[in-house]
Amino acid sequence: MAPSRSLKRKQPPQPSNPPQSSKRAAKRVKTFSARTILAQTSDKALSKNGDLDVSAFVKAREFEIKAMAASMGASKSSLSMRAFQQLPKDLRRRTASHNVKRVPKRLRTRAAKEMREDNTPIVTARRRKPTPHQRLRLEKAKKLKELGALTKKKRASAKAQKPGETDPEKMVAIAPRTPKLKKDALAKPAKPPAKFRKRQVHKQWLPTHLYHAKRAHMTPPKEPLWRFAIPLTPTDKCYRPTHRAASFRGCVAWDTSFTGTIGIEGVEASLLGLLKGIGVEENILIGKREAKWRRGTRGWSGWIKERDGERRWIAKVEIIWCFDAPPVEDEEKAGRDERFEAQAKSEMQKEEAQAMEVDAEKGSEPKQAAEQAKKKAKRRLLLRVHPSAFLQTWNEVLKMAKIQRPQVMLEDLRFEIGSIEIVGPGSTEALIGTLHPLRVAEPTDGKAAKGGLEDGWVDIGSAEEVWPQLAAVTNPACLPANAMLGFNISDPRLHYPPRTVPQPSYETASETLLGLLSSWPPDQTQATPDIFDRTKRLTASRRLASQKAINRRKGEALPGAHPDPTPEDPKIPVLLLASRPRTKNGQGTWTLLLPWDCVLPVWYSLMHYPLSTGGNPRFGGLQEHRQVSFEQGVPWFPGDYPGTKAGYQWELLERERKNQEWERRPKGKRTEWDSLDLGEGRKGEIGMGWACDWDRLLRGLPSPAGTEAADQLPSTGQEKAAKDSAKSAHPSSKDPKPEQTPPESPTPLLNIHHLPQPLSITPPVPPAALSPVHITLIQTGHPTRNARIYRLPTSNAELRAKWLALANPPKASKGARYSRPPPAKNVPQRARAAQELAASLVAGSNAFREPGVPKAGEKEYPVVPDEVDLIGFVTTGNYNLGEGRCEAIGNVAVARVLVGAGNGKHQAGARNLCVIREAGQSLGRLARWNFV
Repeated sequence: MAPSRSLKRKQPPQPSNPPQSSKRAAKRVKTFSARTILAQTSDKALSKNGDLDVSAFVKAREFEIKAMAASMGASKSSLSMRAFQQLPKDLRRRTASHNVKRVPKRLRTRAAKEMREDNTPIVTARRRKPTPHQRLRLEKAKKLKELGALTKKKRASAKAQKPGETDPEKMVAIAPRTPKLKKDALAKPAKPPAKFRKRQVHKQWLPTHLYHAKRAHMTPPKEPLWRFAIPLTPTDKCYRPTHRAASFRGCVAWDTSFTGTIGIEGVEASLLGLLKGIGVEENILIGKREAKWRRGTRGWSGWIKERDGERRWIAKVEIIWCFDAPPVEDEEKAGRDERFEAQAKSEMQKEEAQAMEVDAEKGSEPKQAAEQAKKKAKRRLLLRVHPSAFLQTWNEVLKMAKIQRPQVMLEDLRFEIGSIEIVGPGSTEALIGTLHPLRVAEPTDGKAAKGGLEDGWVDIGSAEEVWPQLAAVTNPACLPANAMLGFNISDPRLHYPPRTVPQPSYETASETLLGLLSSWPPDQTQATPDIFDRTKRLTASRRLASQKAINRRKGEALPGAHPDPTPEDPKIPVLLLASRPRTKNGQGTWTLLLPWDCVLPVWYSLMHYPLSTGGNPRFGGLQEHRQVSFEQGVPWFPGDYPGTKAGYQWELLERERKNQEWERRPKGKRTEWDSLDLGEGRKGEIGMGWACDWDRLLRGLPSPAGTEAADQLPSTGQEKAAKDSAKSAHPSSKDPKPEQTPPESPTPLLNIHHLPQPLSITPPVPPAALSPVHITLIQTGHPTRNARIYRLPTSNAELRAKWLALANPPKASKGARYSRPPPAKNVPQRARAAQELAASLVAGSNAFREPGVPKAGEKEYPVVPDEVDLIGFVTTGNYNLGEGRCEAIGNVAVARVLVGAGNGKHQAGARNLCVIREAGQSLGRLARWNFV
């Protein structure tokens, strides 16, 4: 019978192809029949007299068991998925349905069987007919191959005409010349291979560029970031997985080789004078608290500032001293103690005592000579800074280096030292499984006895011995603050694929860690890290064997065993730094420094390490780095520091990007900034709605002349007004008085600068000083970038009282608290929840409202304060998965905040209260801020 309604597509003439509806019905019938289990009643096993027939009863149960087994098999086959459908999202491939090689090895046999049973057409690259574009590429490749063979033949014939020395005993091995590094000059990156040379004309690739380019969104080719091609974010959705890996289980790693590194060498007094000139406090340079840092067993991070002028703050840097030998006085004291013990056991006490007195009289001169030699000895340190502030930092450090006496020498090590950052509970385990210190033996019985060290190979308490014993550490923040470990490792490719590090028991791990953390032996046994020696860095990079040679050695080794080490294997110098977060319960971070060319082998082993908790370490991009910093409540440099030069440049880039996005929108879907109603007759957004308009905040309202000129514009729409504002931001040579400063010279007229510790500064406070704050919403809301931050109204007492009422709502009376009818006792919980939901829907939003508290959007809800109470902007805002609420990080003008807090008329509890308003919206949200 034909269908009563017309179909979009005609029915196929073959009855063997039923419509889609009949296919679904047949599938439902098949599923129902597969899940149905046949059974027999027990009546047949009973006789007429009620006696049990054992044989009939057993046969009935046998039938039921077979029916259940058959139903289980039928249900599994009817509802089972294909092999490629069972893979997680990150392992699925588009061609997995018809190409077995796109499925993991553990499922290839099953996938091939399914394809044979279903007659799936299998297509291979060799049998596929090439497209015209592919045919041209194949022909060109064939011609290049023939040309290469001809060139190789000519070289062989020329070599045969002039034979050289072939006897290995007479051949002389010439060591490659170490390229000379220019002092006090910027370095140039190494010449890339010819295959990738044209792609790195105006930018530099990271060592792991090929790994990230296949798995992450990179910066646009013509728009590099800080002259590097940097991964922005992985291609798969990773916001929640990144939070879980960085906080609960797993770890996240970043290739931070773009971080600028400056090598500084000179006399210790000159180095201390240089650090003092760039803003390091004097108590840090000469105090006892930072003595371990100056000796070279700890790291330090802090802010530096300019040398001349107003001495604005530049950026936060990391300074690492090269380990210094123990003082001469300690060595002499240790020698005297040993001689005293020897005298107590010897019989000639008097003679030796006299000899010691004579030596003490004559030993004053060698002691003075040793002190003079110590003063003249040169020391080295590394200064690491964000690439956005590298050039500014380099110029300031170079100024201070030239005026030091004796003079200090600088080296640009940006393309010689790479780095990897890793955070998460599994970060220590992953690094231990990847980094194998030299002179450390592999455990034979699967248990790391004494950390897996051989007797007599490693000094007791050295970094090589301590490093394997940290396998049970789940948070680097529990280690000593800014702990540092320096040692040499073997090539990670010799231990590839990495194996899971055996985890000790809880009792053993607690006892071992308590002993280590209480004494921390590396403070006394740390040797000079080879990462500071340029010759050793280059030697390690040159000795890296090719992957073909590594595979040959692994093939010659026994099954399941690693290749035997050889004297020609590279000794890769590494330096590990453990840093603590600002929050109490946050995860610490490991920073790994190693030669630039050695980053890629370590990276591959780190990414493929099987964690004991399951899975592998994740990699992150720039957005994930910012996300982790936001969840820890730490501002991200440079985006959250607009008071610095690098931060203001970042703000200009974001401002331009947001403006382009706004202009690309159709007029019907744009946010009309001019028509925004802020209440009480106020119209229009404050400043540029797509940016954090610091010009408007610090300069105030525009001048009347500028307003009249804006009124004379022929266009009244927001689009042309935005173009005019962009034109004024880039003034031409014809304009005699530009109103705004060009982006090329950030903040020369505004005089914006960063203030790290605003509460400790003595008045008067600079009017253009900005400081970052952490914002927590008291009410609901979702703050995003460019949101406006207001203090509580200072000129309208009534409006201020309304906002304070939201912060301190009146408590409900006892009668109102029990005004609801009690729930029924015998009603199930599920039904009770349904009844409460239905009651709330019927009664509306006012059913369970607290008395006297207006809700957002109602008439009684207070309006936002005036522009005179604007104190800053939000630079980062999102939902914090760690706290389960929306939070934000912004910057405020310190002068306006302290002036508002110092007014005696204000209540004491309102000091840290603020109002957050989204750009383009009129609704404000009450929040609380704190300096960070």
